[in-house]
This record gives sequence, C-alpha cells and structure tokens, in this order.
Amino acid sequence: MRGKDILRMQETERRRIAEELHDTTVQDMVHLSQQLEMILYYMDNDMTQAKLEVLSARRQIKNIIGDMRETIYDLRPILFDDIGWSAAFEHLHDRLLEYNPDLNIEFDIDDIDTSDGVTAVSIYRIICECCRNILKHSKAENVAISVKNHGSYIKVCVFDDGVGFENKLANSLNRQNNHFGLQFIREKIESLLGEIEILSNSSGTVLNIQIPV
Repeated sequence: MRGKDILRMQETERRRIAEELHDTTVQDMVHLSQQLEMILYYMDNDMTQAKLEVLSARRQIKNIIGDMRETIYDLRPILFDDIGWSAAFEHLHDRLLEYNPDLNIEFDIDDIDTSDGVTAVSIYRIICECCRNILKHSKAENVAISVKNHGSYIKVCVFDDGVGFENKLANSLNRQNNHFGLQFIREKIESLLGEIEILSNSSGTVLNIQIPV
C-alpha cells in the first residue's frame, strides 16, 4: 500500500471520528450547557424544579461519559487487548442491543490469528463500522454477521434486512463522495489487500468481504 493511500485512510478515519463526535458528544454538551443555565434560573425561582434539572443534568453527564468511553473503545478496543477476540464481539453485541433493544442480532465468529496486531483489529473495526451504518441508516430488524476462517483467507459476511440502497451508489463510491462509513470500510479492506462485494435492494443489504491471510 502506498504512503498516500495510508495517509488518505487515516484522514478518512479522522473525519469519521470528528463527524461522530460532532453529532453526539458536542450536541450533548450544548444541551447540557443550556440545562445548566436553566438550573441557575430555577435556583432563584423554583428550587424544586432546580433539583429536578440537576438530576437530569447528572444523567446527561453520565451519558456523555459513556459515549466518550465508547469512542475511546473504538479507537483501540480495550477488551480486544485484555480479554481477546471473542469477548470483543460479545461486547459489540451488547452495545448494539443498548442502541436498539428490538434488534435481532446473530454472530457466527470463528477464531482467527490475532498475533500480528493488525488484521484482527482491522476486521473488528470493519464490522463495527458496518454495524454503525446499519443502526444509522438501515431501519433493520435482523442482522447476521459471520467471520469464517478458511486458512488462506478470511470471509466476512454482514447482512441486514433494512431498507437497503442503490447498488449503483455502492459500486460507484469513491473517495470524493461523502459516504464516510462505506468509504472507511472500502479503504480498510484495500489496506488489507482484500475485496468487497455489496449487494443491496429494498429487502436488505449484504456485504461479502474476503481478506487474505
């Protein structure tokens, strides 16, 4: 992989993180700031309401801390280092259910070699980004993710039964488009010398990914 390609992939990931922080943490902090102003007002006029707003603000702070921990986790999966491959996916499963308790999620994950410190983490990041896209855009009820170890290559399949999108868009996606999620996935796969096939229609989306070992 050329130096410019590596830098481009890094910039894409930075843009994705910046977009996520802007849409979540920054907006939450703005809301918290407004809430604190309301508390100051109520302290002079309605102490009972002020106490209720304080309790609400405390919950908001806990949520912000949780979101920041998840962002830090995405930067380097702590469980991946401390506990291992399987535990990381158990954690991901729990996170997805926190965001959407009604989502039916099935994982079929083979063990793979994690010793190089790159391939396994990259595959995990790709799957996390696929899940993030599903939660944001698909309106899916069912998700199935498999990672199968075929010795000379690893096959990843991500399926959801959501609204889908035009294959023309998926297949023509390039670095000038603003589809950060799919762009991030493509560039991660390219960095691993892998291939991706995207099939999507109104019945759902399937991503077939093959990465050489």
